[in-house]
Amino acid sequence: MKARVVIIGAGPAGLTAGYLLSKEEVGVVVLEADPVYVGGISRTVTYRGFQFDIGGHRFFSKSKAVEDLWTEILPNDMLVRPRSSRIFYNGKFFSYPLKPFEALLKLGLFRSVLCMLSWMKARLLPVRDPRNFEEWVSNQFGKRLFNTFFKSYTEKVWGMSCKEISADWAAQRIKGLSLGSAIKNALIPQRYNGDRTNVIKTLINSFRYPRRGPGMMWEACAEKMKALGGGLEMGCRVTGCCYDETCGSWTVEYKDEKGESQRIEAEHIISSAPMRELICGLSPSVSERTKNAAESLKYRDFLTVMLILKDRQVFDDNWIYIHDPSVKVGRVQNFRSWSPEMVPEPDKVCYGLEYFCFEHDGL
Repeated sequence: MKARVVIIGAGPAGLTAGYLLSKEEVGVVVLEADPVYVGGISRTVTYRGFQFDIGGHRFFSKSKAVEDLWTEILPNDMLVRPRSSRIFYNGKFFSYPLKPFEALLKLGLFRSVLCMLSWMKARLLPVRDPRNFEEWVSNQFGKRLFNTFFKSYTEKVWGMSCKEISADWAAQRIKGLSLGSAIKNALIPQRYNGDRTNVIKTLINSFRYPRRGPGMMWEACAEKMKALGGGLEMGCRVTGCCYDETCGSWTVEYKDEKGESQRIEAEHIISSAPMRELICGLSPSVSERTKNAAESLKYRDFLTVMLILKDRQVFDDNWIYIHDPSVKVGRVQNFRSWSPEMVPEPDKVCYGLEYFCFEHDGL
């Protein structure tokens, strides 16, 4: 079997590449390890008619090309949903993005004064050239607000100290957000007028969402790709990629759904597989230094526990961040608030409790 391009992984990246190449009449085959679901962690799992989003995936981009692609793939099934999220801390709910006046009121007068003094100190005496997440966020919000609203959740999610996470990552992750911008947004709410370039993503108040979860997008993308002649093989785990310099082509080895060894030739490979697995399966093999670097990569996992309960109208948020360090759960999703079609029974609610962990760490 031969294809011009073999794509490893049928997540958003792999399927988008396959679809766009198929539109240009380039022969593609996508190999996906999962036997059932496309979409990677952006898939939608179904249980007795209830739809589960693995992680909560907002569809919003500053890139018009990306937004247009989503509309092209799923033209009639994208809902515009109001964004609503809060932080649960010290027994109280705080709006997120932070509404400074509400946050200071709920923290109490004494702690609020200390937070404002801490913020003023950060503005007057910022850490020059911040090197880590803690220093960067403390510069934007002050050390006390950092300790209150950023430290415990961030360390819960990533499993490491905020001092080990780079300032560059913080600047990209919460780009444009500071106490000053939060106060400005509270006084003059950000209005989205179609110009995405100046929007602070953390402050958006609505987003698009497929009516039956994000997996709907990638299932549609896979079908469109196949209709254009692209191939999709499920339950196929790639075990190696060998390049032949003589003929300038690749041989991809994989185990099919029955566990039998197969191979496919290609002119090009696009991989969205974890870098650790990909690097160690390349031939000719990479240098020992590169292999050691790949093998030392750690991947942060999470477990999602789904609860189907009677609707007691406890909260309407899309999700709630749990900043309480005394419990392991990090975030609670409310799937009806993502899309009413996710929950088929009107007297029920469906919550997703997210636990962040490393593989084999005991959780």
